[in-house]
Amino acid sequence: MYNKHSIQFQLLFGVIFGILNFLVYCLQVYNPVPLYMDTLFTVTASFFGWISGFICATLLHVFCFVFQKSGVSSIWWAICSYSVVLIIRLFVNYQNKDEKRKTGITEILVLIFITTFVISLEGAVIFTILHAVAEYREDSQVRQMFLLLNRNSFPVFTAALLPRIPVNILDKGICVSLGYLAYLGTARLLERLSKKVS
Repeated sequence: MYNKHSIQFQLLFGVIFGILNFLVYCLQVYNPVPLYMDTLFTVTASFFGWISGFICATLLHVFCFVFQKSGVSSIWWAICSYSVVLIIRLFVNYQNKDEKRKTGITEILVLIFITTFVISLEGAVIFTILHAVAEYREDSQVRQMFLLLNRNSFPVFTAALLPRIPVNILDKGICVSLGYLAYLGTARLLERLSKKVS
């Protein structure tokens, strides 16, 4: 019987959403648009629970490392994915404190804002450290804007942060909104199937 809190379902959700996350990420890599699209199903998995969220986030970065030869430094970017899990779970715990509290458009917009701010800041810090330690080069969707700002005397951190903000507003707006809708749809479908079986 379906129980989203059971360890078995948490593990299953983590693996399934981890694979889906990697597939969405691959589609974006081969058909580049100015988005990351690497946390869509991390959001979905995180709404189901801590375990599924962390498994999903971990699998994305393991898959990228193994199948896309993304290099050891790319493992650092997993910090951003784990932050998404943390933010979603804190949000869910906050919402669950009051049974009357509903998750509506306002709450999703706040979640998008918080996620955008945290991920943009983390991304800029990670890039700045990697750039200083390993001469890491920006190869993400913000590469051109970073190069433009950096060549015009902006410090590395600022040049890495500023382009990330608009990209993450759009990216996290899509990922959080669709990820939440995917969670609601999956949960309802599984509840219906569970009722039919029982």
